[in-house]
Amino acid sequence: VKRWRNTDMALRWTAAGMMEAAKGFRRLKAHKHLPTLRAALAAHQAKQTIRDRLEEHRQAA
Repeated sequence: VKRWRNTDMALRWTAAGMMEAAKGFRRLKAHKHLPTLRAALAAHQAKQTIRDRLEEHRQAA
């Protein structure tokens, strides 16, 4: 892509590229475990956020 007129054109090209790439996508073998992974990642992120806030509070004191 050498020239584009506006962001709508870039968005269309991105969408066209994703549609072309989707032809090669495959289903994950462990796709049934994704909700468990999502929950574990959310819990980890929450724990990290609390640690970060405590560390900021300690440094400020």
